[in-house]
Amino acid sequence: PYFDRIATEYADSVTVVAVHSLLANDTMAKYIGEHYPDSRLVFVSDYGEGTTSDYYTAISGGGAAGYPYTVVIDETGIITGVFPSTLEYESLKAAVEEALN
Repeated sequence: PYFDRIATEYADSVTVVAVHSLLANDTMAKYIGEHYPDSRLVFVSDYGEGTTSDYYTAISGGGAAGYPYTVVIDETGIITGVFPSTLEYESLKAAVEEALN
C-alpha cells in the first residue's frame, strides 16, 4: 500500500515498479486486478530462466540479499537509496523526496 500511495502522490514525477519474485501467472494477475485496480504501480515478474531472478540479480549486485528489497533511483539513473528490508511510508517518502532533490 505504501508504494501504491507514493505512485499516486508523485504521479507526475515518479514511476514505481513492483517486482514480484514468482512466476507471473493468473493468480498474480487476479490479485493485482482485485487489490490494485486503479494503481499507478508498474508490476513485473522477476522470474528468468530456471530459478534466476534477473531484475533482482541486476539491482542487488548479484542477489546477495532477499526480498523485500527496495531501490530508489533518481532521474539520471543514480541509485540514491537501498533498503534490504521492509519500509514504512515515511521512510519511503523521505527516500523519494531525496531522489527528487
